[in-house]
Amino acid sequence: MSNAVNSTAKWYLITSKPRDERRAFDNLAGQGIEVFYPKISAVKKRQGKKSVTIEPLFPNYLFVKLDSELANFNAIRSTRGVASFVRFGAEMATVNEQLIEKLKQDTEITGNPEQLPTLAELEDYNRGDALIVTSGPFKGLSAIYKASDGLERSIILLNMLGQQNEVVVSNQDFDKKD
Repeated sequence: MSNAVNSTAKWYLITSKPRDERRAFDNLAGQGIEVFYPKISAVKKRQGKKSVTIEPLFPNYLFVKLDSELANFNAIRSTRGVASFVRFGAEMATVNEQLIEKLKQDTEITGNPEQLPTLAELEDYNRGDALIVTSGPFKGLSAIYKASDGLERSIILLNMLGQQNEVVVSNQDFDKKD
């Protein structure tokens, strides 16, 4: 039931069961339905440590491209993981093709760790930002952000012994100063 070549196909908005977006995506795609499940990189803090995670842009929502004349909406609604179609009154919600394309461009994640943003990029650190070291041997010291050093580390400038010293630290070990 591929709708990729059909010009009358529209993007519909569906909800998944709670935390079941992946199952809904897999089962819909397994039926040959074009599905878009936008995800983004985000910084999460667990037990005081920051890490980059991939999470849904719109939790519990997916987009499916269907031809309204050919699609079996009841079968789609009965798919494991799918809760229902989003409706506005009696009308099922549709989404503009240009918006979907823009979302696809803005949320493209390849799964390649080399291309994931660094914590420093996601936290939006800029050269010269005032920092506070939150853990490690320099905990409690003030620092200045200099640059990213790979996915998980950054170069910061610490004031020690009367001079600024470049130190490479884990991105989990500092935060912006308030």
